[in-house]
Amino acid sequence: MFGLGVAACFVACGSDSNDSYEEDVVKEVALSQNTITLLLNEEDGSLSATPTVEGYSAADIVWTNSNPSVAEYDPVTGKVVAKEVGKTTLTARLKGRFVVSTCYITVSFVKVTGLTLDKYEINMMRSDSDSIAVTILPENACYKNVTWTSSNENVVKVVNGKLWANPKHNPLLNSGTATITATTVDQGFKAQCVVNVGQFSGIKYPQYPEKQQW
Repeated sequence: MFGLGVAACFVACGSDSNDSYEEDVVKEVALSQNTITLLLNEEDGSLSATPTVEGYSAADIVWTNSNPSVAEYDPVTGKVVAKEVGKTTLTARLKGRFVVSTCYITVSFVKVTGLTLDKYEINMMRSDSDSIAVTILPENACYKNVTWTSSNENVVKVVNGKLWANPKHNPLLNSGTATITATTVDQGFKAQCVVNVGQFSGIKYPQYPEKQQW
């Protein structure tokens, strides 16, 4: 009888301990999110943690980041910043305790698939300025940087899509043509615009009569 009583007590005590452990697993730290998916260089500012064990505050939460090179987390602001493609795991636990809550973070990369220009041919006077706007595809591409080049910088200079005709103010330049090329840094897609520079650019000036012969 004594042995059976000890066994019964052991089983009962073990059952209570497991129930308590399950409660701790669920309630020690409550996270606002358990999974976050970001694009490269994207941010998410909504990850927060709340202790659910009485007597603990947010200052008692200990954070661990399995791969901080992929994403950084600031528990003060709640901001997660994607740094490179990959995965990382954030864990939160209370000081002196070992039950953790987990947030899984995935950082992905969307490649550029093309680009378009708002102009493909421009006529300018030799003292004019103009601009070309570029649209990177798809809209959520991670790297939207573009490099700009001119086939003849004596005729047209380009900086970040801004154009200047006859940038060196050459008085002998009456006309010319330059091809402006926009190239995506990611994947190297190209689009071109032809710029025609003329002295008068279609404006008709009065014609003076020829000098009379005496």
